[in-house]
Amino acid sequence: MREQVIELQAALAQVAPATQRVRALLPGWLADAERDAIELALAEALTNIVEHGYGADTQEPVRLRVRERPTGLEIDIWDRGQPIPDGLIESTDVTTTFLYDPTDLDGLPEGGMGLALIKAAFDEVRYGTRDGVNRLRLVRRL
Repeated sequence: MREQVIELQAALAQVAPATQRVRALLPGWLADAERDAIELALAEALTNIVEHGYGADTQEPVRLRVRERPTGLEIDIWDRGQPIPDGLIESTDVTTTFLYDPTDLDGLPEGGMGLALIKAAFDEVRYGTRDGVNRLRLVRRL
């Protein structure tokens, strides 16, 4: 696989099929745990687009491009929903987000871990908006 484009509607029912399609395209040099992390991160990204970008299921298009490069894996996601607030990705710290007692079920956070999961799965996470189109760029290096 060199490059594959997947298009879907911004609807929660389309998140799992899209992430499963991407998983099937992932290069063989990724370990199973890395594949799991990338699939989970993509599910978080796509769910965030539906729930926060559009506010609910919609027929608006979301486009993913998966590219294998000699240097690693690149995944780009484009949508036209509300953009992620400025600075939120940069301020998400994967070293502190997961600091909670997993045995304290009442103390487990109910949300706010999606961006940290995305950042933990990839070496590079960039985000920007141009002409009303948001682009999330995810890079996993060899």
